[in-house]
Amino acid sequence: MIRNPKFVGDVSLAREELRAGDPVMRRLIDANPDLHPDSWREALPVEGLFEALLFQIVGQQISVTAMNAIHIRLCALFPGNRPDPAILAEMPVETLRGVGLSARKAEYARDLGRRAAAGELDGLADLPHEEARDRLVAFRGIGPWTADGALLIAFGWSDVFVAGDLVMRKAVQRAYDLPGLPSEKEVDALGERWKPHRTLAAAYLFDSMAPNLTSNHREPNVTA
Repeated sequence: MIRNPKFVGDVSLAREELRAGDPVMRRLIDANPDLHPDSWREALPVEGLFEALLFQIVGQQISVTAMNAIHIRLCALFPGNRPDPAILAEMPVETLRGVGLSARKAEYARDLGRRAAAGELDGLADLPHEEARDRLVAFRGIGPWTADGALLIAFGWSDVFVAGDLVMRKAVQRAYDLPGLPSEKEVDALGERWKPHRTLAAAYLFDSMAPNLTSNHREPNVTA
């Protein structure tokens, strides 16, 4: 549902540089040479940074199936099924719990609504990635995983990599035929070889797990 998806950079050049620098990436790219890094974003039921952050908060520590069900019920609380920051900020915790959010997530969501309504998300698209992430992790319940995931969903920047996402870690384990699940630190280190095209690399890794996404669980937010 993302309007005007974008990818900053030359996709063809990014593919060639990934292929040249990593034989596993070469295999994944050759299996789907026309995959665009925005393809997975376009399928998500969110628009803009506020909705992306709310979507990420909903998905903390639960399965993708549960996340989607709760998110649908949450959106149904708003006019036109579009979450509104000002309405969310005033929504009773019990109402939010009634759609499946934990008490803690309900408080995180209300805090996000207050901050978004106050304009604290304005202008983040114009900041460097690290600075935008640092501002977001100051919010209640938003750690690096939630912030990076939301920034990637909302803006499609070309070099954002969510190393702590459990689906990503499983994708790396599968693609690189590793004996065990790699840690976030190990996946982050592996991602160094994909700079400055980590968004495209992530798109290929997520795509390689597409048939199994509903059986995976989201990584906990480290600040929750």
